[in-house]
Amino acid sequence: MLDFLKIALPLALLVSMPTKLAQAAETPSSDVRVVIDVSGSMKKNDPKNLRAPALRMLVGLMPDDANSGVWTFAKMVNMLVPWQKVDDDWRQKAIEKSSKIHSLGLYTNIELALEKATKTGIKNDPKQRQSLILLSDGFVDLQPGQKASEASRQRILNAIVPRLKAANLAVHTIALSDNADHELLKAISMETDGWYQQANTADDLQRIFLHMFEKATQPDTVPLADNQFKIDSSVNEMTVLAFRKAGSAETQLKTPDGRTLTELDQSDKLRWLHEDSFDLITIENPATGEWRIDAQLDPDNRVMVVTDMKLETSDLPNNVLKGEKFDFHATLTDHGKHITRNDFLELVDGSLKQHSELEEKQLSMTLDPQKSQFNAKLGEEFTAGRQDVIVTLKSATFERQRRQSINVIAAPYYVDSERLPGDSRSHRIQVQVEPTLIKPDSLSIKALLREENGSEWPYEMQKTDTNNWQLTLTELTKDADYELSLQLRGETPEGRPVFLQAEPITLKDELALEPAAELFDEELAPILEPITGEDAADVDIMPLDDDLMLSEDNEESGISISDNTKLLIGNAIILALLIAGVIWWRRQNAATAAVGDML
Repeated sequence: MLDFLKIALPLALLVSMPTKLAQAAETPSSDVRVVIDVSGSMKKNDPKNLRAPALRMLVGLMPDDANSGVWTFAKMVNMLVPWQKVDDDWRQKAIEKSSKIHSLGLYTNIELALEKATKTGIKNDPKQRQSLILLSDGFVDLQPGQKASEASRQRILNAIVPRLKAANLAVHTIALSDNADHELLKAISMETDGWYQQANTADDLQRIFLHMFEKATQPDTVPLADNQFKIDSSVNEMTVLAFRKAGSAETQLKTPDGRTLTELDQSDKLRWLHEDSFDLITIENPATGEWRIDAQLDPDNRVMVVTDMKLETSDLPNNVLKGEKFDFHATLTDHGKHITRNDFLELVDGSLKQHSELEEKQLSMTLDPQKSQFNAKLGEEFTAGRQDVIVTLKSATFERQRRQSINVIAAPYYVDSERLPGDSRSHRIQVQVEPTLIKPDSLSIKALLREENGSEWPYEMQKTDTNNWQLTLTELTKDADYELSLQLRGETPEGRPVFLQAEPITLKDELALEPAAELFDEELAPILEPITGEDAADVDIMPLDDDLMLSEDNEESGISISDNTKLLIGNAIILALLIAGVIWWRRQNAATAAVGDML
């Protein structure tokens, strides 16, 4: 059977009418749940236990109006910090509990972790922004063995993820290993419109946690240029995050009146969390005027504010298709009410910046005096990959900034093209889409075939399965090249209309090559690695707060034997048989010698 030639179309051009993004009349409260893997493999992937300072940074940034909780998991699940309203007591307890993050667990029960972390308080409420941050470095691994682990993995995808999606909870996943189940973590985040990211090393965790926090809470910030920023009289509290490299000088803050603040100046109104790689400084009722961070410049440095004057913006989806267009809006509020005074708004300058790894583009925002909002159109300049959208509104007296990160996907579909065997030239084309990005039920596909002489023939591709469209072209001219263009029209799972137009596919009069013969007809049995003393001593220890310890609700009664235990028992039986054989052989030799002596 001929192999299909799979053609991914990364250069697809997508055209659509601008999507109107939802913009709440008031900022929704945040619900942020953090779930951290503490299995034994973390000893290798996070040898310095950098999960702990990353959690402390996240906790220090968490706003007062949020609900939050922290869970750790391996075989069991432990509620490290109870889920509740965030306040100073909660932060202090969470910082203290962060020291109990370990790497001693055996097995990786992601299913149970997701169940326990989302058991209460989850609801589809537009006034609530719900997020879960999941950090893991491995695959689902349960004690009963591979079959049970695979069943658990399927339950995550088929039961838990749909429930979280229906509740409008975004799961942001972090893979802290090349050996993690990237396919599973990506699927969880994509299905729930969350964010997936791989941490190349544990050193990346703090910055990734920062970006996840910003996605989960969308905090108010003020612009930071060359480590300088401006605070106005409406700011009630500010939090400065300054990253530091190893061996760099201690971070200092310069106040508007020229004073220098250091970690030694902590008081009831100044909290200073100092870690090896960052400083987190929170000041109540900060002085108005120009401030400066006396530290290294870093693109991830932030100044977040609690203020009566807030910047409200449209919420962009976490995952969008390349070429989607959005009507983007920004407004200012004072004590929760939109500012509608045009004489004030006309003095405000609105700008929007699109930042990617390759380039940075500046867009202007125009004021609509009828709606008292600043508008811009987004999407035309998006390139595949991560895009940071940074909105800034400022005047002579204040500055506000908000940023969102999105994942731009180039082509959410695949095309298979096959030249069929036979004297008469025929080609079969099949199309599949990524159902997490385009609803198959909404899709229609048109095709246009062009011959070298300019002749054209339109076709409608036929749906042959839940997610498969097919077109068979017959009686084509031998040795001639054809171009086939595809147009896909449908909508995303969220209901956004999309119209995709692919780069033309060239159809050549060439049969696909037969696959090369396999070198071995039989599959070789895997070689089992011996169990070392270190591995045998690895136990699932969760010695954290017995009153908060969570156990599996549906744990089966009786004794379950793991695969390793079965292997040990089998080896012991074989060894016993060998010893018995040696003893029998020696006795036989002894008996023979005795008979010879008597002759």
